[in-house]
Amino acid sequence: MKSEFSQVVREGLDENLPALRSTKPVARKPTRGWLRAVREAIGLSQEVTAIKIGVRRQSYADMEAAEAIGSISLLSLERAANALDCDLVYFLVPREEVARTYDQLARIHEPLFKHLQASEHSMALENQAVGDITPKPKPAK
Repeated sequence: MKSEFSQVVREGLDENLPALRSTKPVARKPTRGWLRAVREAIGLSQEVTAIKIGVRRQSYADMEAAEAIGSISLLSLERAANALDCDLVYFLVPREEVARTYDQLARIHEPLFKHLQASEHSMALENQAVGDITPKPKPAK
């Protein structure tokens, strides 16, 4: 039952994958963070934004600084996004050099996958490989 549910979830994720991947190149975080970039673009001060969230100006400044270095929590980022009348969009996509789909990513992380790879390799040496198992990439150094 668990694997059937996981398969349905993967199929749903894979269905959205092309759209998610297409946004990746344009969704790069600005150097000083999205919060600061959007706040400045729409002309709000830190003080006004802080009041909208219900925190002190310094607390909001700390949120911007935390986002810029990648240490803000999703909850804080969502609260700040709401204050800026924005939606927080958050997703994960498989690294293309590792897997083209979530289904492939699941296969790579399957505990038996390493055993299957070894069997595929042995069969390839005997020219009997099925060819449906891609090798797991080596970690980048």
